[in-house]
Amino acid sequence: MLADFASGFLVFSTLAVALLQLAIVLGAPVGDYAFGSVSKEKLPAKYRSLSFALMLVFLAVAGHYLAQIGLFSPLLDEAGNAIANWGFAGFFALTAVLSNLSKNEKQKRVFGSLTIAMLLSAILVAL
Repeated sequence: MLADFASGFLVFSTLAVALLQLAIVLGAPVGDYAFGSVSKEKLPAKYRSLSFALMLVFLAVAGHYLAQIGLFSPLLDEAGNAIANWGFAGFFALTAVLSNLSKNEKQKRVFGSLTIAMLLSAILVAL
């Protein structure tokens, strides 16, 4: 039950991050909140292309956790699923460290606690 709640939270949060990445790709002026505040407005093309790749990653992660809940058919067997869950926990650990060690205060305030919550949820699912 707790793992299902954590999976649901991860679906919601990863889809929200994917939408933010899409906004960056489309040129939204959110440079203050992404990539260490490289730009105050629209990000340069290399960061927007990175955002496109990140959007695809976060959509894939959301799909994995939708399969955890049972809304999608799982692509992996139980052993592969367990490995993937710990891999995603590591991914969220990396995002938590990067967001919370950023020199950009706006980025820390917006994403710091969210990334920690995503990490804890991923660990709950992996257990």
